[in-house]
Amino acid sequence: MPEITIRPAHQGDIESLQAFEHGYYTEYVWQMTQEAVSGETQSTFRRVRLPRKVFVAYPRKRDAILQHFDQAEAFLVAELNARPVGYLRIMAEMGSGVARLADLVVSAPMRRQGIASGLMLAGMNLAINRHFHMVMLEIQSKNDPAIQMATKLGFSFCGFRDYYFPNQELAFFYNRIAR
Repeated sequence: MPEITIRPAHQGDIESLQAFEHGYYTEYVWQMTQEAVSGETQSTFRRVRLPRKVFVAYPRKRDAILQHFDQAEAFLVAELNARPVGYLRIMAEMGSGVARLADLVVSAPMRRQGIASGLMLAGMNLAINRHFHMVMLEIQSKNDPAIQMATKLGFSFCGFRDYYFPNQELAFFYNRIAR
């Protein structure tokens, strides 16, 4: 992992963060099936390998994420050699004690080097220091790399919601006790 510094974002970061490619490539997706059995509905998720690697657009518009970055519980930037290489937006679920890790983006050339994991760990530490009892992560069902990272970091699947993101995509939710 490169030697990164993680710090709060400031207004001067916005232009370079907007320039990041927010979408990602994946070779797997998670397919949901629902079935009615004995008066109950069962949902099943299955990891499916795609015939080829595909590009998936990020579910939120960059401007919407970055326009009001100062209204988040925290907005962290990962820096390498004094240049931003990633960011994490953390939202507080008011009154619930839950910190929601809402947007995690790493500059495309810097991916798969541990920067996203570093940002996640910093976000979890921030949640502990601010006395949140739970950290929740929202992930597109197509974002297999993020799902694999969440599992590796000790997050557990805790639910889903259809039409969650502004682009109407399915969201998976993962959580972890803040400790």
